[in-house]
Amino acid sequence: MANQNILLTIVFLIIVNNCRVYSRALTYAEQQIQLCINQDGTRQPLIIDTDSDVDDLWAIHYVLNVPTIDVLAITTVGNGYTKPLYSGSNVLTFLDLIGCSNGVGVGFGATLPLISAGFQISPALLDALDTYITSPTCLNQSANIFLQPSPFGAIELIKLTLKYSKVPVDILVLGTMTNLATAISEDRSIVSKIGTLYFSGESISIFKILLYIIFEGGQFKPLSNYSSLMPNLTIFNYLYDTETLPGNPNAYLDIFAMQRVATSGIKNIVAMPGSTQNTLPINLTQLSETLKRMNITLKPFVLNLISSLAKCTNQTESDMKWWDNSAAQFMVQMQTNNKQGFCRQTKSVQSLYIMSADSHQFYGQGVIDTDTLLPNASGLVNYTICTQADSSIFLAEFITKINSEKLYPCQQQYSQQFDIRLQQCMLKYDNAVQPTNMAKTNHFLTPFFLWVYLILYMLLIF
Repeated sequence: MANQNILLTIVFLIIVNNCRVYSRALTYAEQQIQLCINQDGTRQPLIIDTDSDVDDLWAIHYVLNVPTIDVLAITTVGNGYTKPLYSGSNVLTFLDLIGCSNGVGVGFGATLPLISAGFQISPALLDALDTYITSPTCLNQSANIFLQPSPFGAIELIKLTLKYSKVPVDILVLGTMTNLATAISEDRSIVSKIGTLYFSGESISIFKILLYIIFEGGQFKPLSNYSSLMPNLTIFNYLYDTETLPGNPNAYLDIFAMQRVATSGIKNIVAMPGSTQNTLPINLTQLSETLKRMNITLKPFVLNLISSLAKCTNQTESDMKWWDNSAAQFMVQMQTNNKQGFCRQTKSVQSLYIMSADSHQFYGQGVIDTDTLLPNASGLVNYTICTQADSSIFLAEFITKINSEKLYPCQQQYSQQFDIRLQQCMLKYDNAVQPTNMAKTNHFLTPFFLWVYLILYMLLIF
């Protein structure tokens, strides 16, 4: 009996020892990579995911000049308001022109939505946005054709940045959710490393030749505001009709990605709705007066960048809003708990997005206040949204930041970019993180199974 007890004790100790070795080996390697990266622990880490529209560039410029933020990566998606070939290149060109060619890695990402509803952005508008920086009839800037993207693709960069960051990382999405949705689908463990997800709910901007319309509320709209909830079945090809499609393009251009991210378990989701963004018009007279009052002279490229959108896309000034850069500024206000920021009122809401192929005019819209009309609705997600904004406070803060030219992440060398350090450190500790048979055994060496082994061991001993 004594020999049997000794044998069982040895077997149990071998199991526990192997569990601790496997666990420590993986944890040690990850810690070594984190230490090797030497991440800045004094600022809030951030990933910016963008479709590289012009207002996205405004937002990126603003964020790079915020001292409390450490931009670890910029990832691009090519299924929004730039064509795939331009989405990454335009960000690289823009960063180079503002003096930030080194400092932030740009990962090129998805070019197609998870599922397309068939909605097509006007080719004329895409052409104007794609060449906004370089066109002789617009900003007329030369592009450095030798600029290089990150060695990681957007989806891989998102996953690895979240995995190896020492602290939760905030994410600012300025386009569709395709990159983030794909990253989450491939690795669910990254959800717990997302601090807060911020996204822009810009209203749709239809090119003037297609009858320009701005819809005030296709996102976070109370159900009670609809005169009828019956889909208009007489419009057979509603989803393809650019004249009547309402809502937030960042959502409906890939509504399935939006839904997948929203219901993934991210604890904090904050949005700048299109209805609030529509209260922040781009008024060139106000811009000029604000610059004069604040005694600020922007560099010609920067001034043209933020004031030429209507001219370069053949639209009217009244059509233009401070879209994605208001989402970026709202993010900073929430991160710093600034009670004096431009967003004067916030609201906590529960929302769901309408995804049915038979929903017609409701497709891709986010609705709230479902308690009465849809008391048993499932899939509701909690959001914090800005419902009231002050355009004067917004503009003053935006101008101050982009004029400061601090460009905090850009003050380092290329070798010090987060993605480059990440690659170097992963290569350095490559042998330590190579998988063996751990995937097969690790499941059976969790604390739950160890307790089972311990109980069985005690029963056999005694």
